[in-house]
Amino acid sequence: MSEIEPTVKNSSEKSAQWIKYLPEAFGIQEAVRQSPFRWCVRESAMWGIATGTTMSLHRLRMGSTPFFAVNIGFLTTFMVCIPSYYFCYRTRENKERLIELMMKANDFQEAADMPEEIPAGEDHPFLEPSADGLEQKEFVAHLPERKEWQEQVPQQDAKDVFVETKTRK
Repeated sequence: MSEIEPTVKNSSEKSAQWIKYLPEAFGIQEAVRQSPFRWCVRESAMWGIATGTTMSLHRLRMGSTPFFAVNIGFLTTFMVCIPSYYFCYRTRENKERLIELMMKANDFQEAADMPEEIPAGEDHPFLEPSADGLEQKEFVAHLPERKEWQEQVPQQDAKDVFVETKTRK
């Protein structure tokens, strides 16, 4: 785990160069750097800037005064940026909550809490101990793929459908 962390930290530091262009006033730069939602900030800002610029150019092309076109551009930038950030934030938050819920429901633990040795025994569904180490159980089912309008395969017992194959791990 500790071998991975510096690599991830270094790669995120290199890829987050855009943060240095944010103002340092009121701690904005540091707040964005610490936020897990910084990619939402970047994405929403880029969409807002692109849309606002396009709208300003469109208003200039349609004969509006430059002052009005720039005002409409800024308005459009914020009207796109704020909802875009909100939806990105909510989507990411819901995905994290869903992953945590699935981990809790399946009794998964954090990687830091896992034991060094894999707890494989007779009751493990996919691993079984052997003299050479651990053998991984693999179950294969060859079911024909059917469309809704085709005749469906009748319901079968799982023992009849899945065939166990073993591979070394």
